[in-house]
Amino acid sequence: MREATRPRARFDFSGGNPMRTHRSRSTRPIAQFRRRGRAPARMTAAATVTALLAATVTATAIATGTATAAPGCAPVTAIMVPGTGETNAAANPAQPVGLLATLGNGLATRYGGDIDVRYLSYPAAAAPYASSQTEGKQVLSGLLGGLCSETRVVLAGYSQGADVAGDVASAIGTGSSTIAASRVAAVALIADPRRDSATPQLGTNTDGQGVSGPRTQGFGSLADRVRTVCAAGDLYCATSDQSSPAWSALGRAFTGEDSTPAVSTSSDGELDAATVAQQVVVVASGLASFASGIPTLLGDLGALPGAVLAGNIPEAHRLSSEINTAFSPLVQLADKADLGLVARALELAAPMDTSGTTAIAAQIVAILARTDLSRVATDIGSAQEIAWRATEKLAAGDVLGAGIELVGMVPIAADLAATAAQALTTTSGGSGSSLASALTNNPNTSSALSDLAREGSDAARFYTSGVHQTGYDSTLPTVLDWITNQIEHTK
Repeated sequence: MREATRPRARFDFSGGNPMRTHRSRSTRPIAQFRRRGRAPARMTAAATVTALLAATVTATAIATGTATAAPGCAPVTAIMVPGTGETNAAANPAQPVGLLATLGNGLATRYGGDIDVRYLSYPAAAAPYASSQTEGKQVLSGLLGGLCSETRVVLAGYSQGADVAGDVASAIGTGSSTIAASRVAAVALIADPRRDSATPQLGTNTDGQGVSGPRTQGFGSLADRVRTVCAAGDLYCATSDQSSPAWSALGRAFTGEDSTPAVSTSSDGELDAATVAQQVVVVASGLASFASGIPTLLGDLGALPGAVLAGNIPEAHRLSSEINTAFSPLVQLADKADLGLVARALELAAPMDTSGTTAIAAQIVAILARTDLSRVATDIGSAQEIAWRATEKLAAGDVLGAGIELVGMVPIAADLAATAAQALTTTSGGSGSSLASALTNNPNTSSALSDLAREGSDAARFYTSGVHQTGYDSTLPTVLDWITNQIEHTK
């Protein structure tokens, strides 16, 4: 009786040892069967085995309250969809990978042979994101369609994998998938870039929604079996159009939502959304610092050549220093960011940002991308160095030496004034605006750039925190418990 009282998992088909009863019935002497004219022993044995199997299955179904699965078909199939960079199209689906390995291993430990845990093999590429995510949905849908009809399904996805699993779950719940919603026991979405704030959360509740915006059709009849997890500060799943309009618009542009072509390439090759977003952060900070000094800068550029020609060394030194300080944010952002790529990203995102912040930034960065900032930087550096040497010689009483130094500054000051002024005041391209007018004439520019800089600061903290990669470890046991509970109680 020890075996009969042993604790059993939900899908333990031993049924508390139902074989014991059948063995007692089959222990009668063979002579009894012969006296009653029974069939030959071989036929009797076959019939007995068949009866035993039927009785075992019946007893199991009664004991566990679950439907029986066909031979070779696990009662539950759990499909883990890894995040960006955690798998690839040629990966072994039986090999645990990435953040979701904790869930997969936990389920395998609890249910053993009664669960089939698989890890979806798909590109999981950062770029081009849209095509990687689309292929992931196709692979997952095909896998679900090929499962045996008796198995129940658990879906779990992380990051891009949550994007994939969530879209497929939405299709299942709204009746446009290869399997019925009744077969799905649980859907767990971790760091979902399309998280809906109305979807119940596991762990700590986090405000906001996914950076790509919620799924318009929701989860339909699956809504009560879907849970999300979003760590505080993870902007992939916790942002909003109100607090971060530019960031949200960029997210939709990167993922190709709203029929917008996804941002994925530069002249150097494909870049992922995170890389471009980090460059936008640099540009946002640089523009905000640069815009406030535009009026003074224009005046200094106009005055510098005259100060040099007049031999006014202290004034030339002062002006060159102010010009260097004013242009420094632009020079730094040009060194750290691909302005052409950032401009393209902002232009694609602008229609999705009703606040106008992204459109203003797109216009300004597009002008900067066509400006020869490296030439401006070289001229500024040379002018400041010459002015500094001339000032030192003048302070030492070497008036002639100071004058000679200043003569060398004449062509540089002229080129600087022409190049920088052209960059600031000349209308270029199809925008119909110069950099100076775009930064100073639009009354909304100041607040827009301030908002963009704030969003950039938030994004910078997000990237340095690593919360997207490490912020979910403590919540995974909660997710595992919820999935287990769903398996136990969903029929």
